[in-house]
Amino acid sequence: MKRKILIVEDNISLSQMQKDWFSQAGYDAVTAMNEPAARSLIRKIAFDLILSDVRLPEGDGISLLEWMRKERMTTPYIIMTGYAT
Repeated sequence: MKRKILIVEDNISLSQMQKDWFSQAGYDAVTAMNEPAARSLIRKIAFDLILSDVRLPEGDGISLLEWMRKERMTTPYIIMTGYAT
């Protein structure tokens, strides 16, 4: 069975590039563009890894991680950003 990765990124071209790269590497990659969509997917699918941008149009990567911890979810989580500040 392929490992599942959730990519939470509002930049469409970047999320598609990441999805394509992970798919070519043999992973089942799924994308979400904001925190509510990511939460919905996380409730439905058991992901092996979540990659999330810090800044999102609805919510942010930090609050998504806090929600997961509050719900006692232990999925490995990587926060990424393109901002220097």
